[in-house]
Amino acid sequence: MPRPTQEDRTVTKPRVFIFDFDGTLTDAEEEGMPFTAGYLDDLAALTGAGHEEIEALAECFADAIGPDDGWVFQGQIVAPACVDPYLRIMPVARRILDHYGMFLNPHDREQLLDRILYKYNYGKSATVFRVGASGLLSRLPRDTTWVVTNSATEPVERKVRDLGVQTLRDAGITNISNTMNPMGWLKGRVVGNAKKYANDPDWKTERVPAEMQIPGLDRPILLRRRLYFETLNRLRREADVKWPDITVVGDIFELDLALPLHRGARVVLMANEHTPDYEVRYLKEHPNASVVRSIPELRTFLDI
Repeated sequence: MPRPTQEDRTVTKPRVFIFDFDGTLTDAEEEGMPFTAGYLDDLAALTGAGHEEIEALAECFADAIGPDDGWVFQGQIVAPACVDPYLRIMPVARRILDHYGMFLNPHDREQLLDRILYKYNYGKSATVFRVGASGLLSRLPRDTTWVVTNSATEPVERKVRDLGVQTLRDAGITNISNTMNPMGWLKGRVVGNAKKYANDPDWKTERVPAEMQIPGLDRPILLRRRLYFETLNRLRREADVKWPDITVVGDIFELDLALPLHRGARVVLMANEHTPDYEVRYLKEHPNASVVRSIPELRTFLDI
């Protein structure tokens, strides 16, 4: 028997994929329409203004959101405010209350807008999968693919299950049992409450710098998202791979991609019409990054 060559002894490393969910595998703009409508209805009721007046103000304030406006968490900007309806409503709602001079106490305002109105109206969101999402997931390696999301685990698992049911119905199958669900393998591989927005300035580590700058954005991008790092690092260790063997796909660079890109992972931005131009330019020029705008384009890039 011939002795094995070096090529025969080489072990192919697994391809590891980590996906964000909302806005990446779903259409956030379509999903967020009922959320935005409900939120504006509540602001109209609180201010006593007419709904049409609130809608006009909201449109005006949304158009005025600039690159340096962002989602503020614990006094720090942790993501751009323009990317999806859920982030845009935050500065819009604050400016509407400023316009009417209402709820000026910062703590009371945060409790009202972030903890009450946001959570109440988030439940009104629709579920709209991106075209091709089922085909993409069905071709991923089942033992090295995860969904890591800021959303709670169970609602995302339900969405994954619903995607499987939708796939079967599209194929003409109506008598569906749980064991038939083609997305059932992904249950248990959804990591929710990832808190990608939680920057920890007190985290003392040499592995991650405090911040990074990219052209076209005056403020820094904060990188010390310790809880998100610990989740990614745990999955990396479970797969027994190094950072360059991981591909992370998301729709918000600061939340999903900046940290793993710094660690050496390959990242893919699922861009939309509201994605900041500076993000697109930066990632298109980065050797470990790419920008796509649809699931078929993503499949082509990932070669699956």
